[in-house]
Amino acid sequence: MTQSKENPEKNREVISEESMKDLLTKQLEVVGSGGAFVWAIFFLCVTPNILNGFHVSSYTLLGHLPDDQWCGIPELHATNWTLAQQREIAGKGLDSGGCTVWDWNYGHLAKMSYEAARNHTSHLSQISQPAEVSCRVKGQHEFAHPETTFVADWDLTCDRSIQRTSAQVSISLGKFCGSFSFGILADKFGRKTSFTLGAAFFIVGSFFCSFSPWYSLFLAGRFALGAASSGLFYPAFTMIVENICLKHRSWMSIAFSASYPVGMIILAIVGYLIQPWRHLQLALTIPSLLLILNCYLMVESPRWLITNQRYDRVYKILFRQPSHYQVQPAAAAPSPVASDKKSLEPVEGFSFGQKLKNGPLKSIIELYANGRVRRMIFASYFMFCVTSLSYYVTALNAANLSVSRYLYIIGTGLVDIPSYLVPVIMLRFTGRRLTTMFLFMWTGVSLLLVLAVPAGSTTWIVAFAMLGRFGISATYSVVTLYTAELYPTQIRNSALGTCSTFAHVGSISAPYVVDVLGALGWYIPTTICGCCVLVAGLLTLTLPETGTGKLSDKVESSASSTPTEPVEKQ
Repeated sequence: MTQSKENPEKNREVISEESMKDLLTKQLEVVGSGGAFVWAIFFLCVTPNILNGFHVSSYTLLGHLPDDQWCGIPELHATNWTLAQQREIAGKGLDSGGCTVWDWNYGHLAKMSYEAARNHTSHLSQISQPAEVSCRVKGQHEFAHPETTFVADWDLTCDRSIQRTSAQVSISLGKFCGSFSFGILADKFGRKTSFTLGAAFFIVGSFFCSFSPWYSLFLAGRFALGAASSGLFYPAFTMIVENICLKHRSWMSIAFSASYPVGMIILAIVGYLIQPWRHLQLALTIPSLLLILNCYLMVESPRWLITNQRYDRVYKILFRQPSHYQVQPAAAAPSPVASDKKSLEPVEGFSFGQKLKNGPLKSIIELYANGRVRRMIFASYFMFCVTSLSYYVTALNAANLSVSRYLYIIGTGLVDIPSYLVPVIMLRFTGRRLTTMFLFMWTGVSLLLVLAVPAGSTTWIVAFAMLGRFGISATYSVVTLYTAELYPTQIRNSALGTCSTFAHVGSISAPYVVDVLGALGWYIPTTICGCCVLVAGLLTLTLPETGTGKLSDKVESSASSTPTEPVEKQ
């Protein structure tokens, strides 16, 4: 009796490793088919995606260009002139939006009455037109409602307007870096570990953005938010794909993606009620503290734990009690008999390069080592890049309309929500591959139809562009699910992470496509996206169907599976 207390392991039933894997996998299928386990995963994973909708779209409200700006001349402030009179003297006839003023001797003009100054400048203009100089030479920029945008805080206008754009670029760059690094971390150290680190980045970055006195620190906070959004999104999405049965996996993954526009709609409502940008940023920061609760309640992915042979921990999660089994490790392959003196020499330790190859870089190497997996990953890269490019190009083109920014964000969210729901029905009947191809074709044709509309028909142009946005939003959700199912558990997060990296190449490129190429022709951005999306649709035909509900765990089993498996009815 005393011996059993000292050695409780002796009371545990011995079971082979393969039997233990089968036992846990079958229990995961049972637990993942419904109940508290499924709903807990779903709600804990949806929350951070709503928060992503807050911060990634907040740039439209926090950094909008002021509705009215002008150049304030210090010498004229001391006069009894009205603001309109000061603006007329400084910039009459100029169409630079307050970026430039006339090069008058404002100290001399300030000593006159307004009428005398107007007559004096008119007389001088008839003799010789004065030079047009930058506002910063004579004064400083002033704004109608400076508290509503960070542009006024750091004077990010006119010749410094490119620095305003860097606030959005920093988010994309953060997502670019985060998607790659957090994907590797999730495959190496676990989904929950990556999620927890992403939550920490998210909270710290949010507070940096709320209280930063310097624009550089604000940009650092935006970068952290971008990186954290990937650190939260992909582990959370992978948790749904790995641990929920096919019956719920399709609609839950789509609902997960649809939670992003829900965050956009909430952002627009809160932004309308809270006008000062720092107050709005703080209002968006406070809900991020809920991520602490998420990290506490979330469990590690059972499928990832099985792959990494942590059977006791999986057993406790799935059966809600400690394991009473002792796993018998598989017998090691017999070592080869030494046939010469060289084989008898002691094996040298691994080099640093070998340690990297077998450690952090292992999952990345496995993405490209197998020919079939390599072809799939390059096709996935193109699909993700084109999807992201088209998504952001349609968003930026629509933003040029003369509509309220609050209504625009709400409208975009309302368009996106049904676009995520439509694929739920399509996936049920047509499978992953045909659904993805159809949505790519839908988007490409919609964007190319813009070419058939006369340049003056703004309503029809916007209608087709929004039809394309509807299609590309639906494509985004399906492509993410499809890609997650294409790759085995061993490298799934690395595949999603590197695909996301290429997606952010598209999101970073989108502003340049709109601003630079759009200046050459208003139809060029949508035409480029339409053509690229059609090519992506054709590439989809080279990928296997994954709607069978059978996810592979090892690269070898994925590579040896047939490319076209029958679609299982859900």
